Amino acid sequence: MAGFGSGADHPGYPTLEKIIFGNRGLVLVIFALITLGFLAAASTLKIDAGFRKQLPLQHEYMQTFVDYEAEFGGANRVFVALIDKSGNIFNKEYFTALEAATEAVKAIPEVDPARVRSVFTPNTRFVEIVEGGFAGGNVIPANFSTTAPGFDPTAEDFETIRTNIIKANIVGRLVAKDFSGAMVQAELIPETAAEGGKLDYQAIGKR
Repeated sequence: MAGFGSGADHPGYPTLEKIIFGNRGLVLVIFALITLGFLAAASTLKIDAGFRKQLPLQHEYMQTFVDYEAEFGGANRVFVALIDKSGNIFNKEYFTALEAATEAVKAIPEVDPARVRSVFTPNTRFVEIVEGGFAGGNVIPANFSTTAPGFDPTAEDFETIRTNIIKANIVGRLVAKDFSGAMVQAELIPETAAEGGKLDYQAIGKR
């Protein structure tokens, strides 16, 4: 009666079983080497769930972001630039517009007001060395407010602000090098956004 025989019934045709168990030492060495190879490879693995993995870095907008990322920080930073058509920011109309823009940015629900920066915010300060040690203050003096009744700044007021801007080392960062414009910087906080904490960038951009 025909049936299925074992490998012993066919000595001329060694089975895989015979090869493995006939060379146990060699097989164990091979498996040990493979295991060591996997361990060595596993030691180089790194988890990278970074922000860049979620970005279409080939898009022209993202390429611009990458070019200036080192200077301006993360993708949730917002910059509002105001340029004076006359090429000189030191006039009543410009500073009125800049203060209004600063307050408008602060009022955006998704913006952290404490991280808003412009020449009008208290976190933009200057420090200088004087005879008695160190002195400092806000770039915009406390008595300078475009919303104050009868606001009418003098040339001396603007000269003081210009000097403070230079002392604060914000020329080229918050204020243009040729004093033709200035910026309001803000940071969007996802946790403060409505409806589950997701930022609607298009809606924010329209405000």
